[in-house]
Amino acid sequence: MKVVGTKLDDSDFERFQKFCNDEGLSKSEIMRELIRQYCDACEETEPVPEFKNPTVTIVDS
Repeated sequence: MKVVGTKLDDSDFERFQKFCNDEGLSKSEIMRELIRQYCDACEETEPVPEFKNPTVTIVDS
């Protein structure tokens, strides 16, 4: 497995953590699903969402 990390500002982190807790899922589970959905959209004919200044860190383990 590979590790993907990002930094969030405090308000985004708090919102994300609240939504994860509300769903009863870990942040990792939510991130894996979001990444899976993004990759699936890239492979299909759906338009790929654009992000301003995306920052992704991939750490080989």
